[in-house]
Amino acid sequence: MITPEDMQFHHRPDSHWQWVETLALTFHIPDTTINGIVYIVARPMLGVCIADVSLHDRITDLWEEQLYIDNQQHLPCPDSFTDFSLPNGLNVRALEPLKGYHVTYKGVDDTQLDLTFRNLHTPFDINDPKMDPKASERTGSGGDWSGHYEATYRITGEIIVRGEKYDVDCVDTGDRSWGPRTEGELKNVVWWHASFGEDLTIHLFTGHDIAKTRSLGPHVSGYVFEDGEIFGIVDSSGIQEYHRATPMGGEIEVTDVRGKKFSVTYSTLNACYWAPYPSNTYVQAFLRANHNGQRGCGTVQIGLSRAYLTRNRDAIRSRY
Repeated sequence: MITPEDMQFHHRPDSHWQWVETLALTFHIPDTTINGIVYIVARPMLGVCIADVSLHDRITDLWEEQLYIDNQQHLPCPDSFTDFSLPNGLNVRALEPLKGYHVTYKGVDDTQLDLTFRNLHTPFDINDPKMDPKASERTGSGGDWSGHYEATYRITGEIIVRGEKYDVDCVDTGDRSWGPRTEGELKNVVWWHASFGEDLTIHLFTGHDIAKTRSLGPHVSGYVFEDGEIFGIVDSSGIQEYHRATPMGGEIEVTDVRGKKFSVTYSTLNACYWAPYPSNTYVQAFLRANHNGQRGCGTVQIGLSRAYLTRNRDAIRSRY
């Protein structure tokens, strides 16, 4: 169960030097191909943090061809993870406990953010068996998510990109994690979600060996947020189409604890390699999704280490 204290740092004086705390807040501009992320990777034992503010609007192999990128790798770690400002112009303030965040940012080239993220539900704790039916199976093998939760938000506000203003009013999903994490070879994982307004969001964590198959799996975690309630996912399957390692679309099916099945097809609106820290890349795509005639939007991120990609470079290039 996630408590208000989990919005704050979790490290102790004797924590491993590779202890990490992350915050990921995603958003999109309705009726456009633009989505964005504010991502913080803090290493309090080292006194540094990474801050990434990215806005994507097209399908490309190159990160720098996207709309706006501000990725700074060595900023001072803040003293608090609930109310802080960074030298890159980013300010993050938690609303009342577990209710969301207010984010402002003033970057370069007349680019600014002013966004409020309001939780639509109690954060989903992937390590709580009462929420996640697969949590008990992962006990003792939590990997890189020794502490981890997701939250689906209603996001409102505005962004200005190189002088052009956009209003933001959308539903999207972010996450929060903490624990020791190397900068070496992390496990392959797909972080996927699609929202169809405030009444339905499907979120999925699954494995994926992209060099060998287009099929997703094995299932790791996830939830269905429907009509104000959360239902853990017990099983999932899916298949994706690719251009090299970039996801271009696909279909998934999930089954929740009620035995209710949801099938979603999706296609890519924008995509690129995204590298919040250099040893690993998260090939991300902004999705247009369809569920029983309902149109929605979402995100897929495929976490792949550089070691895995180089080891399997010929297989990936020849398969897709």
